[in-house]
Amino acid sequence: MGPKSILKSSAVPADAVDARKPPVNEQHLQVALQHANIIQDQKNVEQEILNATLELLEFPPDSKADPARPSPSDAHKFKTLVMPFQPNDYDALIEERNCADLCGYALCPRPRKKVPSASKLHFVDSRDRGVQIVPKKMLEVWCSDDCARRALYVKVQLNEEPAWMRRTGGGQEIEILVENTEALEFALPLRLKSKNKVQGELKDEDGEDIAAAWALADEALAELSQERGDKDSMPRTELIKAKIEERTNVKTPSAPSAETTASSAHMAIEGHIPKSDAKKTKDADDDEEDNDWDD
Repeated sequence: MGPKSILKSSAVPADAVDARKPPVNEQHLQVALQHANIIQDQKNVEQEILNATLELLEFPPDSKADPARPSPSDAHKFKTLVMPFQPNDYDALIEERNCADLCGYALCPRPRKKVPSASKLHFVDSRDRGVQIVPKKMLEVWCSDDCARRALYVKVQLNEEPAWMRRTGGGQEIEILVENTEALEFALPLRLKSKNKVQGELKDEDGEDIAAAWALADEALAELSQERGDKDSMPRTELIKAKIEERTNVKTPSAPSAETTASSAHMAIEGHIPKSDAKKTKDADDDEEDNDWDD
């Protein structure tokens, strides 16, 4: 028989041990659960953004796709994938595509531009900003200026608030630039049709939106030209209308007398005598003549 412990064994039931614990505060429990749900939502959104980035690295599926005229399926999928993005997530996507030697615009399958020069800085002459010094890596982000404009148009629509904190869900609908053969058609965004609509048909609502957008664009351009002072853009109704007429009632000028010139010489300003001073001088001379007769 082994040695017996001198310590007393305390036989305490399990329910008695639980009874000694302080009661759980329901409010604290709800707050902890709320924070846990927020953290879980954040992880889910980050995973969704990561999966979307990986999928957009191999976008578009067709290597001959035209970024100016993407297919409805590619455009719809692209807008759905970038909806939870923030601007910094979109920048990360562009950088990842550049690492794969692709254009930064996800709807463009072309390779990015390569500058042959080994210099890190380049001079770029633009009509809007003049000559600028631009790093070489900034010139190799896109395949063309058109793709840069399309990609940045998408970036400015992204919500800076994290997707897990947005009350309206993932975010607002993203619009893309669709170019036509006209010179200025790319300046207005056109909404793509759904798959069950015929491409030749156009909804009345979309037509009204496009017409209103073009009207606002024309008004903005007219106001901008007017502020710049462009002569062609200024309305003719605001031009000054001047009518030159020749004066008919012109008196023959008379030579000044010697007495008047001598009396008012001290009032002359660079050889010119003001009318008011000349009148006062004449009245003073008349008063002096009257006083002489009185004497």
